[in-house]
Amino acid sequence: LLQLPLPRQHRTMAATHALILFVAGASAAKLAPPNPLLRAASTVVTPLLTPLMKIEAPLQAAVTGIAGAPTAEEVQAEIAATLRNPCVVYTYTFSPFCTEAKGLLEKTGAKVTTVELGAEWFLLGAKGSAIRAKLGEMTGQTSFPHVFIGGEHVGGLCSSPNGDGGLNGLIERDELITKLKKARAL
Repeated sequence: LLQLPLPRQHRTMAATHALILFVAGASAAKLAPPNPLLRAASTVVTPLLTPLMKIEAPLQAAVTGIAGAPTAEEVQAEIAATLRNPCVVYTYTFSPFCTEAKGLLEKTGAKVTTVELGAEWFLLGAKGSAIRAKLGEMTGQTSFPHVFIGGEHVGGLCSSPNGDGGLNGLIERDELITKLKKARAL
């Protein structure tokens, strides 16, 4: 790789920019929004699947719970304990939406607690199904990931029950870094 020396003024500007980024941390760097294909897919898939998943998630939890699931109180206690962490993401291993959300949060340098419920929504065991159903009941969101910052549910990658757009909305409004700092995740 051929590297040409920069003129003195450009070296000074580059050094100053690097120092600003170092001192200010991730807040000085503009986060890129999620993959545009995932954002587009979210606008189509989420409204179509939400009614189905609101019925399916509790049904799945009931069916898989026959083989021995934690009680509702145990699930609630586990979620409450997990949400004491500054930033929590409930995910499925093979979900591109979950992978993208985790990647965006990793780029900020935040301390993120990731809870993998299973490979995919239809491959969850009794405990994962019970947690999934409880998260849907608590938040009104049936899609994944579920992202919590400072104990507050902010939605998923591009959607949220309150219409704020999840992580994508926080990035577009330049609020993600501030929210992570306030929660002491950064």
